[in-house]
Amino acid sequence: MGVTVALGDSLTYGYPYSPGSSWVSLAAKKLGITIYNRGINGDTSLDMLARLEPDVLSLHPDIVIILAGSNDALGYKGVIGWRETKKALLELKSLIEAAGGKVIFVLPPPVDEPLAEARLQVQRKWLQEEAAGRDYDPLDFYIPLLAENKIGIRPEFTVDGLHPNKSGYKVLAQAAVTGLKRLEPVMRAHKQK
Repeated sequence: MGVTVALGDSLTYGYPYSPGSSWVSLAAKKLGITIYNRGINGDTSLDMLARLEPDVLSLHPDIVIILAGSNDALGYKGVIGWRETKKALLELKSLIEAAGGKVIFVLPPPVDEPLAEARLQVQRKWLQEEAAGRDYDPLDFYIPLLAENKIGIRPEFTVDGLHPNKSGYKVLAQAAVTGLKRLEPVMRAHKQK
């Protein structure tokens, strides 16, 4: 798959554990590849944009997996409106593609905070629409962790209503592996261009 980077926040880093327990590390082991974990706890989409060059583009990635938006919606650094998040996601995509990389967005996992979850639903819908008609789908981290009553994250997979526990990270790793395996032909074609 070439140089693969996962750009994100604590959900990519592997909080409250270490990057070794993250979906990134677990998926990389299953796939037999290296995926550089560029998750930073507390990051917003704007933070990711600010550190794109040193943390991601400097690696000359073939694939960048982006999981962003949860902190934007939850407002740990002040709520970032959907328009700002969308603009940041499009700019990340544009800069990565201009550098020769392929972007794979991730549908953020569910959260137990109703206002943030409503905002993330808008983002998930947009990400699916963005991918429609293209040769790939976003990686789905939403459905695998969605509670049976369709409200929030499944309690057996979370430590705090937002972050997965170790079982939750294993579920996300499997979702990533499944999604990335489906994308292998697309990635091969992209590399040959």
